Amino acid sequence: MLNVRQIEAFKAVIETGTVSRAASRLCVSQPAISKMLQNLEYDTGLALFERSPGRVRPTGDALLLFEEINRLYRGLDRIETAASDIRNMKGTMLSVGVMPALSTGFIQDLVMEYQSSNSAARLALHARSTVKIVDMLISGSLDIGVSSHPIDDPEIEHIALDSRPYVCVMPRGHRLAERPALCPADLEGERFINFTPTSDLRAQVDELFTRAGVQRDIITEASMAPSICAMVARGLGVALLNPLYLGAFSELVVCRPFAPTVSSEVRLLLPRHRPRTSQVQRFVELALAHAESLGPALAPPPASTTKTAAELR
Repeated sequence: MLNVRQIEAFKAVIETGTVSRAASRLCVSQPAISKMLQNLEYDTGLALFERSPGRVRPTGDALLLFEEINRLYRGLDRIETAASDIRNMKGTMLSVGVMPALSTGFIQDLVMEYQSSNSAARLALHARSTVKIVDMLISGSLDIGVSSHPIDDPEIEHIALDSRPYVCVMPRGHRLAERPALCPADLEGERFINFTPTSDLRAQVDELFTRAGVQRDIITEASMAPSICAMVARGLGVALLNPLYLGAFSELVVCRPFAPTVSSEVRLLLPRHRPRTSQVQRFVELALAHAESLGPALAPPPASTTKTAAELR
């Protein structure tokens, strides 16, 4: 049976031209090289060398075999290059799906950290609904998902990153911006921008105001947080949002703690039955570190300040 040492000896003799130089290259004795060549000829059933005193000369069959061996070695070189590229996150694309609400700030900061950690890292970002993200993870179209919507699918693994209460978001200069914290009664009659009825959190937000007996002036609805942020920034009204949804709008609006409120948890979503690549593991580690660096959420107002509209009349 052929072995690697026989192939190495054969290759060295062809490339150096003599048994002695081949022995020097491989750090073995000349008799050892000669023995490996004889064994190779026996195992292959080929006459590979014409021998004369002091030298060996490759046959035509030997040159054909040498060409095949060179092709194999070039293949090994490509494997080494591929392994190096994988190790250095070069040439391969990490596909990340993110719900639109987190696509304007949270994920952009994380992408910057990921690519700063390795200039060769490549990442494709796809803003999709959470349902679509789950489908793409299961089908293999995505490597990682990022969402704050609840998911119950046995094929999906969850990694919690951050959980924050919703805050009241208002335009800069709004009259309520002078208050350190707000409650439902503070928004009595206030122009309010709400999620559409299909949103997971719409019913929870509405229930807060119903229990408090507060009537808002719901002037418009939107299915995506970036649209709500844009309208708040333009002065159209106020809203309740997870502060991680603000992203680039954070400099254009004011946030105040709000109680009672709802909260949502940002999670990484991974296909449960697919092993993690080094790229995926690196992204997970950076995401956890990034979430920890965000610090605590805005403190909610004391319970004594949370009153119904009737109590304030």
